[in-house]
Amino acid sequence: MHRDHNRELGTAGEDLAAEWLMQQGFHVVRRNLRTPYGELDIIAERRGEVHVIEVKTRRSVAFGDPLEAIDRRKQEHLRRSTAAALAAGIEGLPRPCRGVHVDAISVLADGHSEPVIRFLQDILA
Repeated sequence: MHRDHNRELGTAGEDLAAEWLMQQGFHVVRRNLRTPYGELDIIAERRGEVHVIEVKTRRSVAFGDPLEAIDRRKQEHLRRSTAAALAAGIEGLPRPCRGVHVDAISVLADGHSEPVIRFLQDILA
């Protein structure tokens, strides 16, 4: 039950993130792309540059900022998954691309007030 609730919250957060990205001029190319190393939440393009975006959604900051969940292990997953996806080719992306960014979006959605969305570009250490 708890797992389904978290999945629903995550999907809702990804929907909000994708909508926000489009409002900012991004073209969302793919969502939930599976690679041999795991899943990439959102792949988008803007001005010829590829953006791989990890989305973290929480109802509150009681257990910390959502972006704190992107630890070294998660960063390595993102690095490997991004490389694998680009090597395999992703339909809808510009060729050649001008650059690749691994970014993050946090969504705080308590269900009572307007969601708070934060975007961080180039999160890999």
